Amino acid sequence: MSECIIPMKSQTFAEKARRVANSERIRVEIVSVDPSVTKKGCSFGIRLLCSDVEYMKRILERKNIAYGEIIGMRGYL
Repeated sequence: MSECIIPMKSQTFAEKARRVANSERIRVEIVSVDPSVTKKGCSFGIRLLCSDVEYMKRILERKNIAYGEIIGMRGYL
């Protein structure tokens, strides 16, 4: 299964996202992201299965947790 990364500005946002994901039974891992590869300069993110990304994005939006452009989605689609 392909993995994607949802980048975030800070480790705090990534930790909030991890807690929310766990409550929804979505497996994620907090990872460091090279800020130069993201449009918004995000330095942390959560890694998860690409098949869970759309659901996770809806959850993050509902919880007002900001995120950047998904890394790795092109390979999944």
